[in-house]
Amino acid sequence: MGDLRSNHFHAGLDIRTGGREGLNVYAAADGYVSRIAVFTGGYGNVIFLKHHNGTTTVYGHLSALNDTLGTYLRQAQYQKQTFEIDLRPTPNQFPVKKGDVIALSGNTGGSGGPHLHFEIRDDRDNLINPLLYNFSELRDEVPPYFERVALRTLTPESRLNGEYARQGFTPVRRGDGTYGLSQTVTATGLLGLEILAYDKTTGSPYRNGINCVEVKLDGREMFTYNMNSFPHEETRFINVHMDYETERTFGQRYHRCYVADGNGLTLYHTDQPTIPTRRGRLPMMDGRPHEVSVTLFDLYQNSAVLRFTVQPDTTAATRPLTLKPGLNGAEAATVTTDGNILKLAVRNLPDTVAPPATLQEGKASTQQPASYVHNNAAVYLIDLNRTLPDAVQVGAGRVATNLKKRITPGRDERYEDANLTLQFGPKTLFDTLYLAVRQVPAWGFEINQNTIPLNDYLTATWTTSNVTDTMRTRMYLVDNSGRETFLGGTWQKNKITFRTRELGRFQLMTDTTPPKVQFASVTPKGISARIADDLSGIRSFRAMVDGQWLLMQYDYKRSLLWSDKLNPDEPLPDGAEVMLEVTDNAGNVTAIQAVVQTPKPKAKPKPVVKRKRRR
Repeated sequence: MGDLRSNHFHAGLDIRTGGREGLNVYAAADGYVSRIAVFTGGYGNVIFLKHHNGTTTVYGHLSALNDTLGTYLRQAQYQKQTFEIDLRPTPNQFPVKKGDVIALSGNTGGSGGPHLHFEIRDDRDNLINPLLYNFSELRDEVPPYFERVALRTLTPESRLNGEYARQGFTPVRRGDGTYGLSQTVTATGLLGLEILAYDKTTGSPYRNGINCVEVKLDGREMFTYNMNSFPHEETRFINVHMDYETERTFGQRYHRCYVADGNGLTLYHTDQPTIPTRRGRLPMMDGRPHEVSVTLFDLYQNSAVLRFTVQPDTTAATRPLTLKPGLNGAEAATVTTDGNILKLAVRNLPDTVAPPATLQEGKASTQQPASYVHNNAAVYLIDLNRTLPDAVQVGAGRVATNLKKRITPGRDERYEDANLTLQFGPKTLFDTLYLAVRQVPAWGFEINQNTIPLNDYLTATWTTSNVTDTMRTRMYLVDNSGRETFLGGTWQKNKITFRTRELGRFQLMTDTTPPKVQFASVTPKGISARIADDLSGIRSFRAMVDGQWLLMQYDYKRSLLWSDKLNPDEPLPDGAEVMLEVTDNAGNVTAIQAVVQTPKPKAKPKPVVKRKRRR
C-alpha cells in the first residue's frame, strides 16, 4: 500500500498468483456483498464486502464470480445491455461467511499480470494498510533501500552547489549498513529534500512502496510521512506529494519530504505546520554545516538510514557577475519555470559583466539584475508573484514568456482571448498557475507544460475556421513523444468545447478510419473477436445473435472480445446470424457478420505403412 502510481497511491495489497488465473478468492470475514462492478480498466471485475464492524474489503481483477453472484451480475448486464456496470445489492441480498469462495482470481481491468488486488477500508472510506492485520503468511526481514536522493532550492535566494536548481545524488551504502553521499553538498536558503526509495520483502525480488519516512535536521524531527491509512478521496494529491515534473519527464517517482504548496494530504507531521514556507523545508540560513538524516521504515520495523552533511555556501552573495565574452555566435537562452520562479539562463553574451534583464509587462518595463553567473551563463530568477512579464530582454536577445494571467486555486477563474476560452473551477488547481498560452496555427495551442499537474478538470473552448469535418474531428492531447490521447469535445458552429485533466499541447485531429474487427471464432460454444482502433480508441461494441443482444466480455490489453451467454450451458443455435458492431470515439463504425457453425471434426490422419525395401 502507498506505492506511487500514475495519479494515485496504490490502495492495498497485490497478492501474486504465480502467473495463474482461476484461484479461489475467499471472503476475509463475515458480512454481505455491498457492491459488484465491472470496469474496462482500473479494478476490472471487483467485489466489495461490507463487514459487521463497519469495514469493507475489496477484491479486484477477478476473472469470474461464484455461481450466485455471477448469475446476478450477468442478469443485470443483460437487462441493461451493457458490459461495464456498477451494482449495489441490498444488505440482506448476498450474505457471506468468512472463508466462502466469492470469486476466482484473474487479470481483468488495469492489471499488469495475474494477481488479486485486496483492500481494507473503514466506515469513512479511509484506506487501511492490510499489513496492519498481521498476516502470518508474510515474513519480512528485508529493510527498505535508497536509490536516489534529490535536493532543490525553494526560494530565489536559495543556492545549491552555487545554483538555483534541483540536483540528484546517488546514496552509497557504507560498511555498517547506513547510507551516505560521496558528493559534496553546499547550500544556503531553504531546501526541499526528495527521495527515490523502495521496500522489499523476504523471498521476493519485487519492489514495494515505502510505508514511513522520517527526516531530521541536526537531530530535530522536521518531517514524517506515514502510509498506514489515508482517505480514498485524497489519492490524487499524489501529484503534489511526488515530484510530478520528474515523473512526467523521466518516469521516476520521488517522494517529496516536505509539504508542497497545494498538498492537502493528511499523512504528514512537520516541525512548523502553521508556517506555509516551512512544513518540512530545510533551513540553511545561518552559515553553519547541518546534518540531514533520513530514515525509512516498513511495517515490520526494518529500517534504512541515510546521513549527509550540508556545508554552508558563504560566497553566494559575493560572487562577481563576470563573464567571458561569447565568441561563437548569437546569444542562446533557456527558460524554465520552477514553482513561482521563472529561470532564464543566457549564454554567449558579448559583455564581461552580466547585464540587467528588462522585464516587459504590457506597456511597463522594469530592470532586474542577474541573480548569479554559472558556467559562463548569466542567470536571472524572476519571482512571478511580483511580476508576470510578457517578455524578457537581455542584451540583444528577447524571449517571449507567453504568460497571460495568475490563476488562483479555490475559486472560479476565466481566461479568454480571440480563439481560446479557459474555465477553471474551484478544484481545478492544486496551486497558483502562472498561465502561459501559446497558439500555433499549424496544429492548435499549448497551455503551460504537461509537467504541471491538475487536480480536477479544466474546460476549454477553441475557435477555428479550418475544420470541415466536425463529425469526426475532435481534440487530442499530444505528449512530447507525439503520442495522442483522445479528449473529445462538442462542436457548436466553429467552436469545440472539451475538458482536460492535463496541461500541454492540444491538437485537433480527424479520425476517418473505422475500427478493425475480425472474428476469431463463431461456434455454438461461443463467439470471440479481435478489435482495435488506430487513433481515437474504442468507445463501444455490440453483438447480436438472430437479433438478440449478446453480452461480450472485453480485455483491452489483448484487444479481445468473447461472448458470455445469459445461460452459459445453452449453446448458440447452429446457423444463427451473428452481427458484431464496434464504434470508435470519433463515431466511425465497423459492423461484421457471420453464421454460427459447428466445427467439422478433423479427419484422422491415415496411418503410414512402412514397406520393406527389396534389394
